Amino acid sequence: MKNFFTCLLLFFVFTGFSQKITFDFAFIKAENINDYDQNLKTKFQKVNQNYMDDGRILGWHVWKVLNGAQTPFTHVAVSIYDLDVADEDYTPKKWTEIFPDLTEDELKDWGEKNNKNRKIIFETQIVNVAEVLQNGVTTYPDIAVVNFMKAKHGKYKSYEDLEMALTKSIPNNSIRKGWSLAKRIDRYGTNMSWTHFTVDWYDKYSDFLKRTSGPSTNASKSYQNMMKLRDLTDNVVLKKFIFLNK
Repeated sequence: MKNFFTCLLLFFVFTGFSQKITFDFAFIKAENINDYDQNLKTKFQKVNQNYMDDGRILGWHVWKVLNGAQTPFTHVAVSIYDLDVADEDYTPKKWTEIFPDLTEDELKDWGEKNNKNRKIIFETQIVNVAEVLQNGVTTYPDIAVVNFMKAKHGKYKSYEDLEMALTKSIPNNSIRKGWSLAKRIDRYGTNMSWTHFTVDWYDKYSDFLKRTSGPSTNASKSYQNMMKLRDLTDNVVLKKFIFLNK
């Protein structure tokens, strides 16, 4: 559990993006959550909107942890980049240009207070592998249940193929609204605590609980075959907070 949380990652994808798109994640622990939420809404959202307007990023998402104080972070911020432009020279606007009503000293004071209130626990990058959304669902629902997987060494493709074969569609009457599969690209090796994750999408947290609170059952033969290819290490539940897209 400790190793898992040391290297925890989360992923949210755009429909139709190719693997030229990378998702940079920052896992953040805020001491005063309300103050940090305010900073995200009033400062960081405007800064990232400026990055989007400049064509530097394709989107910026923030998610908040729902399922318990045992999770060592409170927020996840996701910046979406096109790899074709990621290495291009870019000079962002100064914060005094973005916030002309604030002086440089005021912004410096705000930055120092924000840094004391929050800590970046971990940063990493992933790419999308596959996803399926229920008919009629055009954007990602508010609740994301992220399941972290460690694929067997040398079996990445076999694992991914079986995951995709087991979730080809989402029934129209299902309370699960979608499913995604992603893989980590910033590190490789047998000592990694996870290599992939899936996301189960729900409209409400109670829908997730309804789906998991039914009678226990044994895994199907197909699922048992997948268990031979990967280990499910843990999961985390998050709620959409900010969702900026181009």
